[in-house]
Amino acid sequence: TFNSAPSIAQDQNTRQSLVGVYENQVQKNGSAPSMHQLFTAARNACAVEHDKDVITWLETLLNASGNHASGQQPTPHPNPAPADRGINNNHGNNNNHGNNNNHGNNSNHGNSNNNSNNNSGGIFVNPIFFPSEQSFQNLVKTLDGAKKSLDICVYTITDDHLANAIIRAHDRGVKVRIISDNDKVKKETISSYMHHKFAVIDDALVINGSYNWTKGARFENRENLTLTNAPKAVQGFKAEFERLWAEFA
Repeated sequence: TFNSAPSIAQDQNTRQSLVGVYENQVQKNGSAPSMHQLFTAARNACAVEHDKDVITWLETLLNASGNHASGQQPTPHPNPAPADRGINNNHGNNNNHGNNNNHGNNSNHGNSNNNSNNNSGGIFVNPIFFPSEQSFQNLVKTLDGAKKSLDICVYTITDDHLANAIIRAHDRGVKVRIISDNDKVKKETISSYMHHKFAVIDDALVINGSYNWTKGARFENRENLTLTNAPKAVQGFKAEFERLWAEFA
């Protein structure tokens, strides 16, 4: 993750040393205060706003594991089959999200669908990567799986396919709320943006990452999304959405 935020350190050796420091903190004594200080230092060292978002995403993911505060090493959770999320529309403790996404020359991202049978009742954290049409269809199916509520907080939405998925959710009776950055449309030169890129589905699933809901992110940019049903992550993003909704609505 730090290697995907190149503005932290232009020199490869320096960047690898930084990676080693963070790995040591996480594995040995990654208490919440010390880890927060490290992440803050990394954000301050970033020269590019996108790289700050990457660091924030990593800190959020670590917090969602729920293990670092006690000094335990985070334990990875099995990743379920993503297609099940869109086809079966399962929510609750047996939510299936994610995919065995193949990109480029047969390089694999995510985990095999074979894990889905071992994930019953478990917590998952499943990353997907872009550009990839398979990852995009996974995102669309996830949105199509919403049954009760769809809270979206994104910088901008310019991809018609995602807009149509949101419309379909509304048409089938899902409560849809969207927070976006209206000022971006009015003036591209403003200094402060609502720069979040997350969605909370049925208060049971969080989608979060660098991925803007745009055609550029879909077809051109190197982007990521993480799908998780970790309660701490869901509760945190839900609370942030409600805070922003109360502020702007």
